[in-house]
Amino acid sequence: MSKISYEISQNNNELILLKEGKKTPLLTSFWYMEFGKTCAEIKEDNDKLLYSVTKKFQFWKWKMVYLIFKNGGEKSILISQNTRNTVFKIELLNSVYQIKVNYKKKKSIYKDTTKIAEFDESFLATNNIKLLVADSGELQILFLLYTSLFIGINDLKSKTALKSQKQLEKNTEAWF
Repeated sequence: MSKISYEISQNNNELILLKEGKKTPLLTSFWYMEFGKTCAEIKEDNDKLLYSVTKKFQFWKWKMVYLIFKNGGEKSILISQNTRNTVFKIELLNSVYQIKVNYKKKKSIYKDTTKIAEFDESFLATNNIKLLVADSGELQILFLLYTSLFIGINDLKSKTALKSQKQLEKNTEAWF
């Protein structure tokens, strides 16, 4: 199965999804603070709002939670599955999506236990994030999930790293 390559360009509090080698944005997202909460909006290239996301931390469970609202009014919750915040799960469009934060600045996304995408943040010199997908039909959801995890990070290079790689999940199906 061939993989489709995309790039995500990051500029302060904005992410822009581009087809690799192209300059026309496919999707954009930006985040901001609103009444003590960090929020994000995901838009199409024609500035049409697709999703809005609110990031919250549940102290009593010690987990990150992302409230996702589709423009049509549907509500979903992306929630951490462990206290290290390395595995997240959400039910969207009759499927279960799971995000795993892997070694070497990579994130894998699974749909119903099948890997559908891999993000690679190790390209710091270009300030771009590489995205490989199995099917471009999932692009909006993949960008939504990645943006959710990225909310509040203003500079990719200054992102705080975990002290030990042992805290991260194993990447069993590396695509890069």
